Formats: sequence, C-alpha cells, structure tokens
Amino acid sequence: MAQHIRILTVEDSTLDAELVERELRRAKLDFSCQRVEIEPDFRAALESSDPDVILADYNLPRFDGISALNIAHALVPETPFIFVSGSIGEERAAQALREGATDYILKDRLSRLPAAITRALDERQERHLRVLAQEALQRSEERFQYAA
Repeated sequence: MAQHIRILTVEDSTLDAELVERELRRAKLDFSCQRVEIEPDFRAALESSDPDVILADYNLPRFDGISALNIAHALVPETPFIFVSGSIGEERAAQALREGATDYILKDRLSRLPAAITRALDERQERHLRVLAQEALQRSEERFQYAA
C-alpha cells in the first residue's frame, strides 16, 4: 500500500502514541497522526480531518473507546476503527467487534498493527468497489429495461 494514511488516534498517553508511531514507521508505512484525548476534540477531528483509519485506546480517563466507536460510526461510518489497548479483556474485545470495531490490537503486540491497518484499508476499498459495481449493474439493468 503506497498511499499516505491519515490516522486519528484517541489516546491519553503520549508514550503509547509514540510507541504506535514507532511501530508504523518500522513497518515503513507512509502516515501522519493526529492525537486527541477527549470527546469534543475527537468530534472536531472527525469533522475536519477525514481520517483514513481511527486507532483508539479502550480505557481513557475522560472518554471511553465504545463511545468513540459509536461517534465514529455516526460521523464517518466507512472509516475503519481499530482498538489499541493495554487491557481490554476477551469479553470487551468481543463486544467491541460486535459493535462494529474493525479489529483490536493489544499494546504488547503492536507488531500486528501495521498489518491490521493495511487489511482494514484494503477491506474498505473492496467494499467501496463492490458498491460501485452494484450501482453500475443497477444502472445497466434500468437502461436495459427502458430499452426493452
């Protein structure tokens, strides 16, 4: 994937955000990150920056990951949302996936993150192309019915 990836990170720890960025640089991804910690900043970033992917901690002192996921689905429903958390637990991870998270990565397994981002962006592109193909097929069928 050669495109520049715009990443919105919901993370309260500067150190953890730096570790994520270091892992992405190590994987030679071309990216830029914007980090927010609180809900108003998250909403503003979604409305102004059009991120390609959202990375969010599950546990934040003044904002929680599930709320961020719900806001993202309301404002940017096609944007992949990946939880990156130190302690999420199996039940919470399953809940996050049921509620629409694209993936979750444990902070002690950050080496999985570049592949998860690439896969999420590829899947989004495939969905977009499928929708375009379905729309083209529908238009073609409508033209055929009109001509018949």
